[in-house]
Amino acid sequence: MIEVIRQQGLVRLTLRRAEKKNALTLAMWRELQQCFLQLTAEHQAGGEAAPLALLLAGEAGAFCAGADIKELTVLLRDQAAMAANNALVAAAQLALERLPLPTMAMIDGPCFGGGFGLAAACDFRIGSTRSSFAITPAKLGLLYSIEDSRRLVGLLGAAKTRRLLMRGEQLDAATAASWGVLDALVEPDQLEATANAWLADLLQQSPTSMTGIKATLGLLSGNGAASETQVRAAFEQAFSGADFFEGAEAFLQRRKANFQPRSSVQKPQI
Repeated sequence: MIEVIRQQGLVRLTLRRAEKKNALTLAMWRELQQCFLQLTAEHQAGGEAAPLALLLAGEAGAFCAGADIKELTVLLRDQAAMAANNALVAAAQLALERLPLPTMAMIDGPCFGGGFGLAAACDFRIGSTRSSFAITPAKLGLLYSIEDSRRLVGLLGAAKTRRLLMRGEQLDAATAASWGVLDALVEPDQLEATANAWLADLLQQSPTSMTGIKATLGLLSGNGAASETQVRAAFEQAFSGADFFEGAEAFLQRRKANFQPRSSVQKPQI
């Protein structure tokens, strides 16, 4: 149900459950968490095969409709199982948020509940005009987790988060773009090309910068994996790093920088 394709530093992860609009099961959440943790380990290890960017998508026509209702109905009968499910979802989303490489959600169709949570944990979101968004805990007598709420406030601000959660508003693609949910809004037939163009640009950036910027923003959000000491050390180390020398030389020569994969020994440890 989770397809992983790798190509030249880009990892494409696709939810493949079209008949259920890519609704997420417990097994899928577990697989997602394992994938995110594995990518983090591979990136930290470095080398030619290290992942440099992640694209998260659903089968065409739907990003993710949220939780699998049939499975959720069963879980609701067992408080311990429901608590374990909630913990797994939170851990998977945190692992995605903390990935030390740029991440992008490519959204086509419904993006509801846990699917919205996955998209919000990414750095960027590119959507088609047929995408739509909703999170409706108030219609189910539930709350939205602290972690999920923090991401929404960071993405939308407090006022729009209240509208989304307390009024249960469903956003069409244009509204989502105007609210800042989407970084780019395109027609469905342009979605792949636009996402690929953004990813190509991200892959040309310094891996050292990508890792450090994400660590810095994670620290400022209050939920990063790196300590302030580590982030400050990475900032200082970057000035003597290979990426800075290549970037400065490229700037002086008026050419594009050509950043190369390096071993973990040469990379800032954050």
